[in-house]
Amino acid sequence: MRDNKSFCERHFYISSQILDAQHLLADTIGHWGIENRLHWVKDVTFSEDFPPRRGGYAPINWAILHTFFITIARFFGFRTIPQAQRALSNQLDKVFSLLV
Repeated sequence: MRDNKSFCERHFYISSQILDAQHLLADTIGHWGIENRLHWVKDVTFSEDFPPRRGGYAPINWAILHTFFITIARFFGFRTIPQAQRALSNQLDKVFSLLV
């Protein structure tokens, strides 16, 4: 339901694998699970699609730090990454305790 109205979507996939419907569905859900749990979060929360840091290894280093922070946020059980940013920005000792 969207805006209290029913809707239907169709998706088409091209694959070189020969799979039955259940295995194709599992692979598709697995792919989008990664996209939604990591890549989308990094793109939206950290604006990785439009990084202000260009050149050299800066984008790679920032991507590593963002992934590290997402891992920490999920480890501590925060519901959202912005919520974790607000809470952990003043608790660096809690974050650093994981590194020891």
